[in-house]
Amino acid sequence: MPEVKLDLSFKREDGGSSKISIEDVRPDVTEMDANGLMDLIITNNIFLPNGSSLVEKSKIELVSTDVTEFNVV
Repeated sequence: MPEVKLDLSFKREDGGSSKISIEDVRPDVTEMDANGLMDLIITNNIFLPNGSSLVEKSKIELVSTDVTEFNVV
């Protein structure tokens, strides 16, 4: 089963950028779900990376990775 993560990228008030990665998300997360989460994070000023507020959405990526583990012999 693929590992799925959601990468949310933001612009900060100080002009920099920040990314929040959320592991083990549902593979059926929608664009609307992700945008709503980002709006919630910005509106409620939940995170202050480098002491600066997140002020704008810049990119959303749903990343799916297939991992195959092998036995160690």
